[in-house]
Amino acid sequence: MLHVVTFDIWGTLLDLSKFYLIVSEKISAITGRTSEELYKTLLKAYGEALKVRLLGGFNRIVVDSAEFFSSRLGISPEVLFRSVVMALDDPEISRLAYPDALEALSSTKTLGYVVAALGNVMFWPGMVTRYILHRNSLLSFFDITVFSDEVGLQKPSREIFEYVARKAGADLDKLAHVGDSLENDLAGALTAGAKAVLVSRSSSIDIVRLGRNAYLVKDLRKLPEVLKEIWEETY
Repeated sequence: MLHVVTFDIWGTLLDLSKFYLIVSEKISAITGRTSEELYKTLLKAYGEALKVRLLGGFNRIVVDSAEFFSSRLGISPEVLFRSVVMALDDPEISRLAYPDALEALSSTKTLGYVVAALGNVMFWPGMVTRYILHRNSLLSFFDITVFSDEVGLQKPSREIFEYVARKAGADLDKLAHVGDSLENDLAGALTAGAKAVLVSRSSSIDIVRLGRNAYLVKDLRKLPEVLKEIWEETY
């Protein structure tokens, strides 16, 4: 029986804070402002942008979010886009994967699941995220990659989970989504009728069962164990 495991990217497999730090350094190189100031502003803007996105505020996903971030940073969208491009040349771009990401993807693939990326985007397109996954030796594990700017859908909408399930040729109840966001990943997947695994690296407990179809893990290396429990009737 076909089972699908979808992974959120930023905050789950790749460290967004580290990427924002690199982008801040590139904005600093262009503008002459301190990277520390820009980094703090970027993090604050991200928190605000998450709320705006949940309310449906970014219809033209990349463009609208770029304008939002740029206004908070006091720069033009052009400077922001150039800074992202410059960041892709930085050696640190290949050091964004969390320590548990590679093993988790490898073991999930080895267990025979269809492995998919399911990511929202902000001010850079999904193709850039694919490149960063490649630079971190993670892209090859995915059978399918779905990003919000390319399909015109965003988590936590039911439609984007339905889309990736159809693309994989599976029913939603045979899909388990892994991510770090309560709203976008956990609630989004459960509301759509899929299973959900919430990643919380600050948790004091390795594995927590949150409900019939939902688990929390501290470390992604625990994922194979959780997936077996989620679909225990298969084993």
